[in-house]
Amino acid sequence: SLYESIRLDDPYRLDHVDTYSNILYVKEQKRALSSLAHACVAVDKYRPEACCVIGNYYSLKGSHEKAVLYFRRALKLDAHFLSAWTLMGHEYVEL
Repeated sequence: SLYESIRLDDPYRLDHVDTYSNILYVKEQKRALSSLAHACVAVDKYRPEACCVIGNYYSLKGSHEKAVLYFRRALKLDAHFLSAWTLMGHEYVEL
């Protein structure tokens, strides 16, 4: 996929990786989402994008409380990160 080729070309790029994690979430690709989460943490676990990827992984596993924790962490890092607001809202619906 395009996202995978971008990750191969620049493995330290985290811009818009949350969008890719949303795609993996919708396609229910746990293994790929887990791999992406590990890669994001290795690059910079203090980026809101990384927190959203991890939150998506926990949501896909059904750990909605833990997912909310990571979406909140993303919002503490960047209160204007719209993806985290949206994903956290979806998690509250699941609780």
